[in-house]
Amino acid sequence: MTRKDDAYKYIRNKIIRGEYLPEQILSENTLTQEIGVSRTPVREALHQLSSESLVTFVGRTTMVSPLTKEDVAETYELRTLLEIYALEKTIDKIPDRLLDEVEEEFKSSAAEHDWEKYLAVDIKFHNLITNIHQKQFDQLLNIIRSQTDRTRYINAHSKRSMDRSLEEHLQIISKIKQRDFGEAKKALEYHLQQVYEAVLEYVNYR
Repeated sequence: MTRKDDAYKYIRNKIIRGEYLPEQILSENTLTQEIGVSRTPVREALHQLSSESLVTFVGRTTMVSPLTKEDVAETYELRTLLEIYALEKTIDKIPDRLLDEVEEEFKSSAAEHDWEKYLAVDIKFHNLITNIHQKQFDQLLNIIRSQTDRTRYINAHSKRSMDRSLEEHLQIISKIKQRDFGEAKKALEYHLQQVYEAVLEYVNYR
């Protein structure tokens, strides 16, 4: 991993986890000290993050990109379309053993009330759905990946409970195991709508 990669991962994680807040000014000098690298890899990392809409350049100032209602709506509209498209292609291919595995991981992380573990399982599960190996699809998914990850953490700290999220995921898994695309689609759409509303509430509150 290069120094630029180190800087990119560090800054991205801070933004995704909400440790760097929307519209917060990012100082290159401060970042170099925090990460322990020179300004060049920090600058390169910031440009990559800009291409992912996580940071914004305003003149010579760099700040964490604001998260607007329009951003959230666009992200979840596209995410829903992509995941439903993928679900239709993967519903008959995801092995029961993998579904059983993520189901148990969801339950155990929820029982521990460990949001870090729970979010890791959430990413793993949705990756199972979207793992269709189509180049153009993957490119579209990558466009919204950073914003999706960002909103995952917002949802984790919203008023929405882990129990509700767990119930929604178990319902999706159940319908996929039954290979019932119509019902699995409804369950997935409902889940994504609930997450969207929780994130939108956060954005409106801010």
